[in-house]
Amino acid sequence: MNLLLLFRTLKHLRWEQLAYRPLRVAQFRLYRALPQLAFRSTAVGSAVPSVSPQSVETIRRSFIEQFAHLNQSLIEFDGWLGDLKQNRFTFLNRSLTIDPVDWNRRHESHLWNYQLHYFGFAPLAARALVERSNVSAWKACRRLIESWIAKARVGRSDGWDAYPISLRVVNWIYAYALVTEREDESFLAKWRASIFDHLGFLNRHLEHHLLANHLLKNVKALVIGGLFFQNERWLKAGERLLWRELDEQVLADGGHYERSPMYHAQVLADFLESYALLVAFERMKRDAKIEARLQAMADFLSAMSYADGTLALFNDSANTAETRPQPILKTAKRVIESSPQVKTNFPQTGYYVWASSEEREKIIVDAGEPSVAYNTAHAHNDLLSYELRLDGQPFIVDSGVHGYGGDRFREYCRSTRAHNTVMFDGVEQSEVWSTFRMARQATVLNAEASGDDRTWSFCGTFERYDRRVIHQRRIQRNDYGEWIVTDSAVGNAAMASSFIHLHPAIEAKLLDDAKVLCWLGQRHIVIEAFGNVADAKVIVGDEVSVQGWYFPDFGIAKPSGVIRFDYRVKSGEEFGYRIRM
Repeated sequence: MNLLLLFRTLKHLRWEQLAYRPLRVAQFRLYRALPQLAFRSTAVGSAVPSVSPQSVETIRRSFIEQFAHLNQSLIEFDGWLGDLKQNRFTFLNRSLTIDPVDWNRRHESHLWNYQLHYFGFAPLAARALVERSNVSAWKACRRLIESWIAKARVGRSDGWDAYPISLRVVNWIYAYALVTEREDESFLAKWRASIFDHLGFLNRHLEHHLLANHLLKNVKALVIGGLFFQNERWLKAGERLLWRELDEQVLADGGHYERSPMYHAQVLADFLESYALLVAFERMKRDAKIEARLQAMADFLSAMSYADGTLALFNDSANTAETRPQPILKTAKRVIESSPQVKTNFPQTGYYVWASSEEREKIIVDAGEPSVAYNTAHAHNDLLSYELRLDGQPFIVDSGVHGYGGDRFREYCRSTRAHNTVMFDGVEQSEVWSTFRMARQATVLNAEASGDDRTWSFCGTFERYDRRVIHQRRIQRNDYGEWIVTDSAVGNAAMASSFIHLHPAIEAKLLDDAKVLCWLGQRHIVIEAFGNVADAKVIVGDEVSVQGWYFPDFGIAKPSGVIRFDYRVKSGEEFGYRIRM
């Protein structure tokens, strides 16, 4: 490990992260040797806690009537539910048959294993039982629940990490509320006791060493678990942190401070579920200020999504089933009962949006800080990058994310060359390293945008992490429908490489050292460089230097064309390209 990189990373962290990280590591090493120490003050060895029928019914009703994002059509999950009976699991677009399931073993990547322990299939199987009388799917799910309870060992199983506990608790509570009238009390009692154990353990192992979306998942589980059991201790802790994190994590423009559209969608769903249930249980009255914050989050999510139901892929973002924007926006409408507003500038988060009528054209520009400084795990080198849709179709796209720990594309996904921006002299914008680390960070100096229904102009400037180069970019749409991207650098840069990532459906042909012809359906589009052009290339699916890949979802890698224009640059001189249709 490079100690200088480590120092430059640690200096951004908060005291909680520095204090709790070694504590959590020490705790889990101790639990591996003496697991009985993990369960003080929980239900093990004591009477099974009761849950009132009113609590179960309130959760069941809220789940069915309000949470549209959790009630998507079961038809698309038919294959999944069928596979469940054969212990075949598909996560991150990777399928494995595991029979029997060893809950203490890592079967795939860390993230894949987390997905297994989330039990996201439990509410699906419960719905299949209630809505379709699909007994076999639920029996398979119940068998897996009983197996987990009996065999997953703290200190050995990934499932006892606080994050998967948080997701599993909520999924189990929702499933419990759906099937309680169709299950025998002996199983329900054992299941309740396990959920209670989970919450007692979680309450003492909150992820203060990570904060951000991880801590919010913990808090959501405490709130919903506290309501389920009417446990005042968990409720007070959960409510205090819930509203603290709303103030901390949601910026004034409604965007989430990690600046990932996917995690923004997750966080919005978490706040909506928690708030809706607190109101339904009459734990609190409807709050206009909270609902205004949630509406701002919904407006941001709407701006970061497209008419086809997909998300912009900036930073660590993927189009997962759980983060589809339209169902989450439908939940927001049900929970806060207000009308969305069309917003285009998000100066605190750093996104700028323009769209024509009916979104035939839409551009989203990323000009925000990489992330909140103390948690840059999901940040990419994508400053002044953008996504552009033409004729209602994706044309210039962000590369997205393929995976996390141990993933062969991880370095590429976070790199400057994976985005529609400029790399000067081969140096990254920010100092990324390892799977989730960032040391010295680029600094945004300014960004602004304005326009009307036909024209639009954006200007943004940032300073590279080593303070040797300042990059300025203008993006303009003129009245003729031409897009012009103009760059300049102040500093010591000699060479600049400008990358343009095309959607896999787009064919591209290099015409000369400054011109590329692209086919968008039947339309011909010319991208022409200007300035002191040194070279031009179209790269598709290169596995050696790793370039020309598109990742619409975890585990999916599609070869795609990337235009690379190389320029000789001098301080203050302009270069760039035009997109003509």
